[in-house]
Amino acid sequence: MNMSIRSIGLYIHIPFCFSKCPYCDFFSIVTTDEQLPRRYLTAIRRELEIYSQKIKESELLSIYIGGGTPTLLEGKQLEEILINCFRYFHIREGMEITVEGNPGTIDKEKVKILCQAGVNRISLGAQSFNDKVLKKIGRIHSKQDILNSYQWIREAGFNNVNLDIMFALPGQSKKDLEKTLWEAVQLKPEHISLYALSIEPGTPLAYLIEKGIIKLPSDDFSNELFSTAIDILSAYGYEHYEISNFALPGKRCIHNELYWKNQSYLGIGAGASSYIDGKRYQNYRDLSKYILLLDYGILPIAYQEILSLRERMAEKVILQLRMMDGLAKEDFQEQFKVPIEKIFYEPLQKLKEQGLLAEKETHYFLTRRGISLANNVFMEFLD
Repeated sequence: MNMSIRSIGLYIHIPFCFSKCPYCDFFSIVTTDEQLPRRYLTAIRRELEIYSQKIKESELLSIYIGGGTPTLLEGKQLEEILINCFRYFHIREGMEITVEGNPGTIDKEKVKILCQAGVNRISLGAQSFNDKVLKKIGRIHSKQDILNSYQWIREAGFNNVNLDIMFALPGQSKKDLEKTLWEAVQLKPEHISLYALSIEPGTPLAYLIEKGIIKLPSDDFSNELFSTAIDILSAYGYEHYEISNFALPGKRCIHNELYWKNQSYLGIGAGASSYIDGKRYQNYRDLSKYILLLDYGILPIAYQEILSLRERMAEKVILQLRMMDGLAKEDFQEQFKVPIEKIFYEPLQKLKEQGLLAEKETHYFLTRRGISLANNVFMEFLD
């Protein structure tokens, strides 16, 4: 596996959760085995060490510790992960280091340790400021927990905070979303991520909807909610820079921009994905298998694929169109040595005629309607 690259983003997956949210399809587990996190962290250290030998002369552009719920770990355990990142890789000074946390799993001491360990960005899974809605979607925290966690994060010295907010929730009214967003912007976070509740097959929530126990808003109403949210956040000075992401000036998420710009990233941990030199890798999700393989010094790669030229072209178009800056024609031509119109003429024309895509001399980008129907747009570029 030849991985001679210079700059990468590093993602580390912590799969542990206090309880499994009924809508969640991410790889996460609830465990009462106190030894499992310790064994998992040892495996993460081994995986970092192996990759540091395979990807020599590379520099980390960002570190993102996600989950699951990373803040279920002790502050010292999270610090240990970072110490190992610093030990095995070149670190760019002042680089963005994010840890995801959920209200209810954060305390004053933990955020203080994180700040001292070099973490400079916290992503807080608020989801809603309405206690009834939080209960309905199975969150373990309350509005007050969000406010407490946020205060402790600020007191610890963090000046870059993201709030995750969900919309199109069961029974959510326009007024309720407006109130949640108003409460969110009063806290003045530097970044807000706004996600529609998506129903993944096989989750408990999918079952409840199937049985008619819970009703979701219609697509039209969801689009209306999203449009309202864009207007509110824009009015408060948040730049809508990616379909689901809003930032105050200069506070875009550097790590996530690596994904959307189709740059290389390394995923460490069970179920984590990597994208390096046009190849995609995914680790085993089975924790026992993941730990066992690394005990023997074997990378826990479940599968890998080399993307075809056509797949890489489609992926670039789709990822860049997620950004409000859009897809630069010159950028596509430079990378693939062919004008984008030669490859995707028909879908580009069709989407323009449907009013979902707009064209400038230098860029293609989604229209306001195209943002709401982004998945339909992206399907046009896939064979």
